Amino acid sequence: MDSPDPSRLALVPLFKGLTDDQLQRLAGWLEVERFDSGSSPVRASEHGYAFFVLDEGRARAELDGQVLERLEPGAVFGEMTFFAPNSLRTATIVAETPVQVFTMFGLHFREMQTEMPEVAARLERLFEERTARLDRARDG
Repeated sequence: MDSPDPSRLALVPLFKGLTDDQLQRLAGWLEVERFDSGSSPVRASEHGYAFFVLDEGRARAELDGQVLERLEPGAVFGEMTFFAPNSLRTATIVAETPVQVFTMFGLHFREMQTEMPEVAARLERLFEERTARLDRARDG
């Protein structure tokens, strides 16, 4: 698999403020993957070992047929599996168009936590926000 161009990573809000060297390092931890329209790179209740950054295309996060969030380029998904106690996916991601994503697997995520704690902290905040939103959706 190919790694993304570091200049593409500089456009992702999650990676804002990283140096060129950090972006280069980050690119080495990520793989470029493509999914067809209608496919689901992430399914609710499955174990997860990676998180994704949407580079091209559109997708949606849904649970039990309810749309939780629309995802545009720069959006992150799948990160919840690294923070959830059971490492289960909490939503299904459906590609609305053909999509290209940057994928980071758990081993590299742990390296990123050590070398770029500010990025890992942003992901944890995103997890907390999404957990609260998911709880509201279930209650309501």
